[in-house]
Amino acid sequence: MATKVLLATPSLEVRDHLGHVFAESDDFELAAAVSDGAGVLTALDRQPDIGIVVVDEAADDGHGHAVARAVGLATPLTGIVMVVDAHGPAEMSRAMAAAMEVGARSVIARNAGLEEVLTRLEAVASWSAMARASIAAERNGGRSGQVVAIAGAKGGVGTSVLALLLARAGRAGDTVLVDLDLGAGDLTAYTGVRTRRSVVDLAAVEGEITGRMLRETTYEVPGGLRLLPAPSEGERGEEMTAAAARSVVSALRFESGLAVIDVGTHLDEPRATALEFADRVLLVTTPDLPALRAARRSLAQWDRLAIRRPSAVELVLNRRTSRDEVTPALVERIVERPVAFTVPDGGPAFSGAVNTATLLETPTAVHTAVAKVGVAALRTEQSSTQAGGADGPTEVESLVTGSSRRKGRRKGADPEAGQSTVELPVVILLVLMALMLCVQGIGWASGLLAARAAAQEGARTVGVMGYYDDGGRPRDGVVDQVRDDVRERLPDAFRSAVAPSDIEVSPETVSVRVTVSTILPGVDLSASSSAVVFREG
Repeated sequence: MATKVLLATPSLEVRDHLGHVFAESDDFELAAAVSDGAGVLTALDRQPDIGIVVVDEAADDGHGHAVARAVGLATPLTGIVMVVDAHGPAEMSRAMAAAMEVGARSVIARNAGLEEVLTRLEAVASWSAMARASIAAERNGGRSGQVVAIAGAKGGVGTSVLALLLARAGRAGDTVLVDLDLGAGDLTAYTGVRTRRSVVDLAAVEGEITGRMLRETTYEVPGGLRLLPAPSEGERGEEMTAAAARSVVSALRFESGLAVIDVGTHLDEPRATALEFADRVLLVTTPDLPALRAARRSLAQWDRLAIRRPSAVELVLNRRTSRDEVTPALVERIVERPVAFTVPDGGPAFSGAVNTATLLETPTAVHTAVAKVGVAALRTEQSSTQAGGADGPTEVESLVTGSSRRKGRRKGADPEAGQSTVELPVVILLVLMALMLCVQGIGWASGLLAARAAAQEGARTVGVMGYYDDGGRPRDGVVDQVRDDVRERLPDAFRSAVAPSDIEVSPETVSVRVTVSTILPGVDLSASSSAVVFREG
């Protein structure tokens, strides 16, 4: 994954030069370019995943070192690189000393080449990644607890039910389900649990929540879950603060392997905090326009308030049926986010389980779908962990690999060389398949036309002869005569493949089925047509 870089410089020349450098690299991505210190802090607030900030010493009218110091104080785990106007080893040494005093990790000259810039950025990126991983491991006590927040686009889209079933699909015996819909939480009703304590009881001990406190506040639920319920008196939800919500999320991450938080549909400070600090956020909607518009408004609101970027939210389409007029493709166009997971409508069996509080014991199609969602939504990011772990490449190996790749590029090696040679046979095969399908389609259409003409001929025979005699009994030989006329009307290519059972004769219609051979051995197509009988004479 490419490291995002923020560039702060008033110089168009520096911006163009480093922009070309980043365009040449697969390991770095220029996330934004600003000209002053205020723009740097704003960009960091909106994009917290920026790994490196490159600050020109000429930024803010020559106060670039002050900008670097402010960045270091605001985000101490972000790598800072200074762009300096220095020439020669002595000047670079003095520039490096001045940069380190304000928290920078390295310096680059304005006219530095591609090799030098990327080498220094790779070293700073490695330091930043290791520092973040070390702090995260220390904060979590070495645990890999995961927090998943589930929000609803509007009321009635099934957020609480999906939260319950998603927790059920998680790690048995190590999962906590949290009802943070403080004013209208109903997970206790779904689970059939009677409670006396709730999540707001932890607000009084914010910052000091221990595992014992969590165990005393949660309730065991069938299936190996523990429920941290919302207060039964909705007005008590005002006791929960943003700081208390953050403390609860941190404690859940430390004390459980998985925490699923139902944040409901309304937004306040505690729920905004849960959405901001959760590892994954799922937004639930249904295939109807009011819910989809509400989902779009929620994403825009979270982005405006710097709670969660839309790209960091996964969209769940609930209660999907084959009869829906709103398709997943239309959902993606309206919400402007891809549908990550789809959950089908449960039908009467699911409604019965909801009404009898037996959701955790009654398996339905919804349970199966949510279990599949859980496998994807709760999967830990093993690849990123391994990249920074003992089994991943060392810093020296990363530098050597990046250096060899750039040397190969400078020598004129084309990374796409030979691609057309590989693709040509595939293109030829696709063209041949398309031609064969066209030929097969023409053959099937010919069979359909022949079957239609033969059916009309058979219907004409029944109309002339009459299916019944004057006594109301079927005429002798009318069916045989019709089948003979039908075969006579068919072309020679289809006549031999039509069996007596392929010609159905009745007083009202005559139906003919023609078998069309295909290019695949043992595989045939059939073309059927019927004609209505009209009495003649």
